[in-house]
Amino acid sequence: MILNRMRTKLRKSAFVAGSVFTGFALIASVLSPAFAQAATPTTLNSVAKAKISFTFDDALQSAYTQAEPTLAKYGLTGTDYVPTGCVGMTTVPNTCAANTDSPYMTWAQIQALQNTNGWEIGSHTVDHYCLVSSGKTDPGDCANPKPLTTAQVTTELASSKSTLAAKGINATDFAPPYGDFNNPVLAQIAKYYASMRQFANASNNTNIWPYSDYYLQNYVVLQTTNPPATVEAAINNAIANNQWLVLTFHDIMPSPSATPDDYQYGTAELDQIAAYVQAKQAAGQIQSVNINQGLVTSTTNMLSDPSFNDGIADGWTTDNAAAITADKGNNGSYPDPTNSIKLTSTSTGANAHLFSPKVAVSPNTTYMFKNFLNVQAVNSGVVAFYVDEYDVNGNWISGQYVKQETSAFVEDMNFTYKPSSVNVAKASLQVIVGGTGVTAYLDNSQMFPLTTPVAQTNLMPNEAFDSGISGGWSTNAPATIVADSGNHGGPNNPINSVKFTASTANTHLFSPQIAVSSAHTYSLSNYLNLQTIGSGEVAFYVDEYNSSGQWISGQYKVGVHTVGAGDVNFTYQPSSVNVAKASLQFIVVGNSGATGYLDDIRWYQN
Repeated sequence: MILNRMRTKLRKSAFVAGSVFTGFALIASVLSPAFAQAATPTTLNSVAKAKISFTFDDALQSAYTQAEPTLAKYGLTGTDYVPTGCVGMTTVPNTCAANTDSPYMTWAQIQALQNTNGWEIGSHTVDHYCLVSSGKTDPGDCANPKPLTTAQVTTELASSKSTLAAKGINATDFAPPYGDFNNPVLAQIAKYYASMRQFANASNNTNIWPYSDYYLQNYVVLQTTNPPATVEAAINNAIANNQWLVLTFHDIMPSPSATPDDYQYGTAELDQIAAYVQAKQAAGQIQSVNINQGLVTSTTNMLSDPSFNDGIADGWTTDNAAAITADKGNNGSYPDPTNSIKLTSTSTGANAHLFSPKVAVSPNTTYMFKNFLNVQAVNSGVVAFYVDEYDVNGNWISGQYVKQETSAFVEDMNFTYKPSSVNVAKASLQVIVGGTGVTAYLDNSQMFPLTTPVAQTNLMPNEAFDSGISGGWSTNAPATIVADSGNHGGPNNPINSVKFTASTANTHLFSPQIAVSSAHTYSLSNYLNLQTIGSGEVAFYVDEYNSSGQWISGQYKVGVHTVGAGDVNFTYQPSSVNVAKASLQFIVVGNSGATGYLDDIRWYQN
């Protein structure tokens, strides 16, 4: 059964005295991909807060010429869902099934959106066909004359992802053309992508925390029905309810069409909405995120073997080895779909159970559980999730029934859990299969703590370079490391940054010296927009000084050698009790061909 399909027409560093870093023979910390993950566990979106996303379908050329510069004026970015087969069709008419009368972006423009402008690129299939339906009787209908086979759907999903990957784009998020999908298709989508944004498929146009990754609801914005005032009202509603509003646009035009099926929106109107969002964001009322930044995720997983590559092992157990079995049939989910757990009901309808390992918990902490569940069939049965609670000696003391599914459905079962009392020291997940007629698959089980972010003080002066290279900042290469005010900086304050261009020798940017203590660790985040790189890299190094400000040692932290824009994160702890001050050193390796921008330097004491 198709889930409320909406017809549309369109579908976007040896060291030397003075601490200057001179050699790269001992580099062991080079990271790939370009930007390092934080060395300490990180959880995104750990509480319900108002968020907004600007999404664009079809890779239309106006995303690059109209939408990007409009959003960039206000420090905002977007997510463009790209049908790879239409890229490069820059003239009209063309053969793109989304709309033969609109021009599409080139690969260079799409790569610039991601690498230069900070946009996310998602997948929108190859050919922009309906994944379930077919038939074309008017311009808003599916372009494919026949329904796609399972193999053809897989090709649309896999080929789009691999084509984007070949262009340096790791697409983790997906939107089906026309919002056209059903459960089997969604199960296929989940093998390749971490989320799916719908298209006009739900009456509630906002997403309630902790969100449903494969059922992200959106708010379709059309010139004819959604003037800025109505969108601003939707934004206010998201703010009032701490929800996530995902706006969807198609063609952005200076003089938009008033025909609904043209799916156009005005540049001036988008400008008005972007200005409104910037004001609300500056007031701390809402946060603008790309889709991949909006999901609740964590670098921590307290559950062992979450993708079940070892089967029912590593602390996982079952009380019914016939009904609950390891499966290698590619029925799981992104990022490792090959292995999963098959859940079936017993012949008598008695409950069968899968138990996770016991993990230590704190009674003052709330935890998130995420489990991919594909219920293919069910009669009078249920797949339910329950958390068992134990004392410090491992004795069961209580439990919480948290969520269930009684229908054939494909979803991420996302829910929170907090220990019932101070006596709870350990917990485990229990998956229950009861009743009759159940065939389901479980994969990608996650449990991680949710901690409310604590306000931190940035120890770094002039962190956004609004005063140029001053306030204690210095460089030994004033010709190639220069202040820039061309709006190339980080999303929080993009106007000013530091521009760097590699020369024949290593060049350096030095931060002010910051008072540190060996009793503490520090977290550093640095916005880097690396636009070009040949051989070599750009690198981050921490210089260490005694209380008199004399250089005594240093630490190489990370090198980046792949183009891209985003935060480079790492931790730092002083090497000895003699270290009283430290500074950040940014190195541009000679003859590396590196060009780009550095901005938004954050140095926090943990």
